[in-house]
Amino acid sequence: MGNLIGVLLGAAVFCGGVYEVVKRLRLQRRMLRATGVFVGRDEVMGPGGPSTTSRVGRFRFTTPQGRQVEAASSLYSFPGPKPGRPVTVVYDPAGPEETAERLGVHYLQLLAVGPLLMAIGAAVAAVNAAAL
Repeated sequence: MGNLIGVLLGAAVFCGGVYEVVKRLRLQRRMLRATGVFVGRDEVMGPGGPSTTSRVGRFRFTTPQGRQVEAASSLYSFPGPKPGRPVTVVYDPAGPEETAERLGVHYLQLLAVGPLLMAIGAAVAAVNAAAL
């Protein structure tokens, strides 16, 4: 019974990886690039829980329609980017506030997160399926 649960859990993680890759690829087709500037840093809860903090870069850019958008990157760093430094941003014109991200972070999420989840899910499912 435990191995069956392991197979199902591995399949679920694999499907989550597929979902992430498909979502990022669809977003990739709609994304536009813009040049922005870092305007500050936000202190957020770090991966270690409430006792640790990390810094994310806050950036601002202007869409071709003249709309100013400010967003925070999803990548933590220490000490964080310096305000005033230029940055290339990608975003979906349908929702720039929700989708704006630094170019390198977007590619990292596309090429690493989804495939990593798929590999872990496949390995967990395969190990548990072999033990059935």
